[in-house]
Amino acid sequence: MTPYIYEITQLKSPHFPWQVIAYLFANGIASGTYIIAALLQAYGGKMVQKGLHKAYYITFCFLPFCGAFLIGKLEVTSRFINVLWNSRDGVLMLNANSPMSWGAWVLTVFSVIGTLSVIYAITEDGLIRWKWFQKLGGWVCRLYEGNVGSKIYLTVTSALAAWFGSYLGVLVTTSNVPTWNTTPFIPMLWIVSAVLLGATCMMLALSFSKGEGYGPLIQGLNRIAVSALIINVAAIIVFVISLGEWFRTINSGHFGWLLWGVAVLLGLLLPLAIKLIPRLSGSKSSLIISSLLILLGSLALRYVVIMGPQSFW
Repeated sequence: MTPYIYEITQLKSPHFPWQVIAYLFANGIASGTYIIAALLQAYGGKMVQKGLHKAYYITFCFLPFCGAFLIGKLEVTSRFINVLWNSRDGVLMLNANSPMSWGAWVLTVFSVIGTLSVIYAITEDGLIRWKWFQKLGGWVCRLYEGNVGSKIYLTVTSALAAWFGSYLGVLVTTSNVPTWNTTPFIPMLWIVSAVLLGATCMMLALSFSKGEGYGPLIQGLNRIAVSALIINVAAIIVFVISLGEWFRTINSGHFGWLLWGVAVLLGLLLPLAIKLIPRLSGSKSSLIISSLLILLGSLALRYVVIMGPQSFW
């Protein structure tokens, strides 16, 4: 028993700063919007309504924040390049045994995918009339529309988006902090939260868009959000149970209030109630209020899961 206690007391926090919380939040929005849009476009059938391509603007806008927060966390920012490029041999490098190497490559590859998706969205909206861009846009459109190849592409890229969304969850489970390495469910927590964030941000963006005819898509996204809210509650319960004795690291002091009061009650249960009450669910104001609560709760969840365990070491 004594060696175990000694080992635990010698642990040091990995010192994940606020940039990691911001990264996780931006990451959830970027990956979640892409997952929903890509899978609906590939397999949604009647749910593929006017305005779906606008989700790709959201993904593209949040990707630079992901890179800035992730690289900004590093004490030496050149380390990001070092996990991609072997300067000694002058070749690209992937260390299959390094979660950081995988994460850097997934961020890089998904940034390319995000760029292609926004080119598709711009082409759909006809925002750029340059001939070379229209030619490029026509090629990109074939990746996103109406054939077997596009379904394969959208499926593969949505899987990459899911890996991108869960990467930091995989990374922390390989650390020596007991709360994180006790449970395998942190990546799952980020994925289900990302889907909820994606649906929420898409509905918010469409509700403030000047165009018309987005009602059917918003209703479809709202149904997805209701399911995602329920799944998120279940995911948090599974996560908490899986922590065992280390549950105290996220349930002590203000972390407990943030988890149950903000993340669960305000961020999940209250928005779910709003969406399930018929007289509230159809109004724009209730959509905005419930969406803002979901965003607040998602941010609180990330703060608790990352900062709570660190505060004990």
